[in-house]
Amino acid sequence: MQKMRTVVQDREVTQDIEAAKKSYRLVEGAIQGLEWLLARNPKEGIHRTGKYWLYNQAGVKIHRIPEITVLYSFTDDEVTLHAIMFRPGS
Repeated sequence: MQKMRTVVQDREVTQDIEAAKKSYRLVEGAIQGLEWLLARNPKEGIHRTGKYWLYNQAGVKIHRIPEITVLYSFTDDEVTLHAIMFRPGS
């Protein structure tokens, strides 16, 4: 069984998610899926530099599910989301 880390959002990430909810219908479910994945397998993303990783989650335009790109770091116990960007899905 894979270890599940706690996911923490920087304040700006939380604010960006709240703002995205006004534009995208299913953003909350998309975020839950992203956090579930990174909590279990944080190396799913691309290592950028130092402690930072980048993950891109596809969206679905017709259902107004955004494409999500997140900059994050992780330890053995925690994944921290530092920045997030939303774009219309393809």
